[in-house]
Amino acid sequence: MNSKGNPKILIVTTPIRPIPTDFPPLGSLSIISALNKVGFKNTEFYNIDLLRPDYNDVIAHICSAKPDILGISAVVSTAYEYIKKLSLDIKKHLPDTTILLGGGLGASAEIVLKKTGSDFICTGEGEATIVDFANRWLLAKTKDDYETVKGLAFLNNKGDLVVTPYSDPIPAEDVYDIDWSILENQDQMKYYIGTFENSVKDNYNFSSDPRSFETERQKKTLIRIPTTKGCVARCTFCHRWDKGIRFIPLSKVMESIDYFTKKYNAGFVQVVDENFGSNKKWLLEFNAEMKKRNLLWCVAGMRVSTITPEIIGQMKDAGCTAIIYGMESGSSKMLEVMEKVTTVEQNKNTVKWMAEHDMFTIVQLIIGMPGENQETINETAQFANYFVEQSPKTDPNALSINFAQALPGTPLYEIARRKGFIGGSLEEEENYLVKISDRDARDGETTINFTDCPKLYLEKWRFEICNSVRNAYLNKWGKESYFNIVLNSHRYKKGFTGKKSIDSGYFAKPARGQESRLGSLERDIDLASEVVSDTIHDINEKIEIHGDRVPPLIEILRKQPLGSLGTFYPRFFWFTRNLTIFHVFLNELRKSGPVYALKLIVEVILWKIKPTRLIKENFNFNNENSLSLRKVLRKGYIPAIVSDNPAMEKLRHGR
Repeated sequence: MNSKGNPKILIVTTPIRPIPTDFPPLGSLSIISALNKVGFKNTEFYNIDLLRPDYNDVIAHICSAKPDILGISAVVSTAYEYIKKLSLDIKKHLPDTTILLGGGLGASAEIVLKKTGSDFICTGEGEATIVDFANRWLLAKTKDDYETVKGLAFLNNKGDLVVTPYSDPIPAEDVYDIDWSILENQDQMKYYIGTFENSVKDNYNFSSDPRSFETERQKKTLIRIPTTKGCVARCTFCHRWDKGIRFIPLSKVMESIDYFTKKYNAGFVQVVDENFGSNKKWLLEFNAEMKKRNLLWCVAGMRVSTITPEIIGQMKDAGCTAIIYGMESGSSKMLEVMEKVTTVEQNKNTVKWMAEHDMFTIVQLIIGMPGENQETINETAQFANYFVEQSPKTDPNALSINFAQALPGTPLYEIARRKGFIGGSLEEEENYLVKISDRDARDGETTINFTDCPKLYLEKWRFEICNSVRNAYLNKWGKESYFNIVLNSHRYKKGFTGKKSIDSGYFAKPARGQESRLGSLERDIDLASEVVSDTIHDINEKIEIHGDRVPPLIEILRKQPLGSLGTFYPRFFWFTRNLTIFHVFLNELRKSGPVYALKLIVEVILWKIKPTRLIKENFNFNNENSLSLRKVLRKGYIPAIVSDNPAMEKLRHGR
């Protein structure tokens, strides 16, 4: 360890989705700002997630920088494979560089420390920890010298895992206190500031509101800002380091909005909170300030237990165009398993009130949690039907349906470990992290089946919900209204030709130089932001609508976007719904190949012969009165793994 000087610190992001996100790297920027404020000025930022350079170029860039401390941002655990390769390669070239990893992947601290090149893990909020860590780095001679730094996990001199107490939460006024010149000096800000044509015109959150097309707004840009950090809920599938929620002082929020309005001509604001508006007094004041500025804005995350018809009306009057909620399920049982602390009635009231105020929302669903069965899926489908029956403007094909994904630090992950779906050894856990790397939560192939039904049923259930919703819309609003919605959907009108970004994926190797890569980012980011969490269709549709013509069946089959078959021929799939399992099997055959598809169908056959086969292997959740997964663990219904490292206990439980 060094004992003198101002360390060279390099903070890097990692790819968190197959294409670059349009969400600014708030965590990394906050950490760099915190370091700069206390005098660590020799700090640089390398935005791998945005730039998507060739992997060899990444290594060359970091080696050229020769950082004393390399901070790697791993926002989600699906970045594990990339992190492992990157950290081990950097250690080969720069053995004296200290690697500090932060983000959600830190919940797997023991695996990361023992299987990758990472030296330390930041557990929790990084702004305070990084400053204390850098100060200690100046004087430390061995790893044991870091034991007094809060918010760290590392292997001490004996090789034992040490997890220090969490750092104290930073004050609300310091949350996301970002120096935007970090991005501006690298000419990257333009990729997070959306133009009207590229980020607003075909964005459901704004295009559904006629105010967006008023003449004075046509040259305005779109910005994304947080107003809070944290959440009041503790959903059993969700991992976070933050405890509770902090509301950024309103004056600071407005100062940030005014900065973007003045410098970037912002006229549209996407509030990117997980839990917006739970403080009613703060919300009323926010509405008043936004109304003064004549801005249009939408909310990416709000709880149905927060909302009322009056609040929706006040928000709309203040310029709000859309509110997205994490409703997750239409089954009371599953809401309890998820520990949503909400009800189906609240979900139904919310979609009804949104329709009454002519405001856009979508239904976001998570299926496949422990205890899910045909009955709960039917209940969820009925709720989704109710949603589209509230307004003819609702796009019945714009649903977000994801499979429950077990991520470290969540009760769902612990259930998976203890029941043997993942395994209790470090090797088994690492195999799982590799398996889900560079995958999203709608990827059925890597999804753990927590239910007592065959895995093919998970895909069948998703299709059944979609099928039911389309039919409900047709019955309520008619064929003419349905195809008017479909044929004018920007998914097809924009001409998505099915061309996949050759830069997608963690280890992308684009066949072009850095300059042209940056030039292509606008297309990639626009593509990512135009689609509203639509898990029925691929982001890149291969079907393009011309005029008001429904594409012929042969064209759809030839271009192979099988999800579009249900969109354009909904009645056929409804009348043949008893054959859904065969439709889904054929789709799996196309997506994943004959070996995987055959494995799925064999499992169905065996289950039909002996249904108890899966029930004996899985956790029969029905016996526990639909308890929250957290309560299931606390009550000891599933025994703990005796070989677990006690030092990992608090990380496994999350906060």
